Amino acid sequence: AQVGTYYGGGFRMSIPSAPNNVTQEQALLRVKQLRDTRWIDRQTRAVFVDFALYNPATDTLAIVKLSAEFPASGGVLTRAYLRQMRAQQLWLRSEGTAHIVLETFLLLFILGYVVSELRLMYRMGVQTYFGRFWGVYDWFNFLLFFVSYGFRYHALALAGGLAFPPSEGTFVNYEPPAFYVVQWKNLMAINAFVTWIKVFKYLESVPFLSHLLKVFYTALPDTIGFLAAAVAIFVGFTLSHFLAYGDDIYAYRTLSASFITLYRQLLGDFDVQSMEDSNRVLGPAFFVLWTLVSTILLLNIFVAIVIDAYDKVRAQFDRVTFGAFVKESALPPLQEALKKIQKLTGDEDDEEDEEEDTNAKKILA
Repeated sequence: AQVGTYYGGGFRMSIPSAPNNVTQEQALLRVKQLRDTRWIDRQTRAVFVDFALYNPATDTLAIVKLSAEFPASGGVLTRAYLRQMRAQQLWLRSEGTAHIVLETFLLLFILGYVVSELRLMYRMGVQTYFGRFWGVYDWFNFLLFFVSYGFRYHALALAGGLAFPPSEGTFVNYEPPAFYVVQWKNLMAINAFVTWIKVFKYLESVPFLSHLLKVFYTALPDTIGFLAAAVAIFVGFTLSHFLAYGDDIYAYRTLSASFITLYRQLLGDFDVQSMEDSNRVLGPAFFVLWTLVSTILLLNIFVAIVIDAYDKVRAQFDRVTFGAFVKESALPPLQEALKKIQKLTGDEDDEEDEEEDTNAKKILA
């Protein structure tokens, strides 16, 4: 909803939806009756139209909600909401069952990893374990996994009590299980990024990559302070742009929209002409000031923080290049393995030669 929050009270009307001409005429007649009896009047604040569509060719289920809100100031605000998913994500079939089995194996693997981390926590101590960055990060990763799959199985439980496909002329609300499927996907999308970031935990043991990670860790405290200052400046410019252009320019209609618009300006997407048309003085002034502060001042400060951290790490640690890593760490084990293989092959050849010499001596004798 765009204007208010609605908690389910009100009136409900079902419209026939069977795929034939008679049903279509009945549906049109029902809508005309609602119009003639003034079902929508001055006291109406919102009307929602809910229906579901299913494509058996692709096994796709679409849950649609159309909303029309009537604010006290007048007018109508409309919006369409769509949740689209495979039906087998709610009702298990052959492929859906295979997915559940694979997801169960994944959860078992995660539980094994949890047990491993618990053992490490026991050896290190709770305070020492959570004093490490990766200790906190691992458990945040586990939490996202468990919550997301809680949504997943809750959606399956809700869908199990709903008929699919519904009987003719009956409306079944698939919105609750669809909502939890969407939240499961959202959390898994976040957790996919969180999980892949953990690769840096294991790259610390690679010398030529550990140098870059040390630069990152060294710059992190100053970067956090820089981000706090940058957010304060960003919020200040957001308020100023909202107050200056909020009544005239659609891109600055709300504080959140102003924030996004200013971020897009950082990426080069800006409309100076509309700002100037709205305010001939503040338009160019705010644009020049924002670009100076954001792209020249803040960006150069961030670059200076990274360079300073790089110099500190280079002064404290000897940098190991990729070539040196290969020469000193990667090649020696390979060379040893090759020597062992050659030695084993040479021993077999010597034994074959000795056998041939013995057999020749026997023949001559």
